[in-house]
Amino acid sequence: GDGVVGLLRSLGAHEVVSGGQSMNPSTADIVDALSRLNADGVIVLPNNKNIVPVAQQAAAQLDIPVRVVPTHSVAEGLAALVAYDPEAAVDENAAAMESAAGAVVSGAVTRAVRDATTPAGAVREGDEIGVSRDGVVSIADTVVGAATGLLAALIDDTHEIITLITGAEATEADTAAICAWLEAEHPDLEVEVHNGGQPLYVYEIGIE
Repeated sequence: GDGVVGLLRSLGAHEVVSGGQSMNPSTADIVDALSRLNADGVIVLPNNKNIVPVAQQAAAQLDIPVRVVPTHSVAEGLAALVAYDPEAAVDENAAAMESAAGAVVSGAVTRAVRDATTPAGAVREGDEIGVSRDGVVSIADTVVGAATGLLAALIDDTHEIITLITGAEATEADTAAICAWLEAEHPDLEVEVHNGGQPLYVYEIGIE
């Protein structure tokens, strides 16, 4: 999504390779991006678990130090970028960024494309579902229901910040309803909303 690209660049990313579910970039795509950088070292944020091995293969093809921080979501990638220090060495930055990404609990809201049996219950094609790293967490008839069910399952007393990245199909009304739920249920949490414009995922969520 254009909004996601803008967020990444605003936090210092020099190259962004577009991709996502069903349109994963190739090793060559990532090598091409790395080759355009005039740098002594590079850190790659895959922002999707399926891209991690592809990024690692690309990193091995360059003569300069390239470190892959294995981020599994855009929310983890944003947290990693916040931890980046332009004055620090590549390995020092990679360690700090991996620690920052690891502190994020990430999830997403999407629409089921087929019937399935999950730990959260039976899913039917067309259901709105909230997913975390562990799989399907919430199932609902509405986007708001799936999102609030996901948030209810993931938020605990240690968390301080919620980041909502709105997708191409997100509506202002749904976003407002989710924020209102957060204000009612977790008034001490800081909520940040960013326009991501990503396809497939109506919301990507980061919890820190």
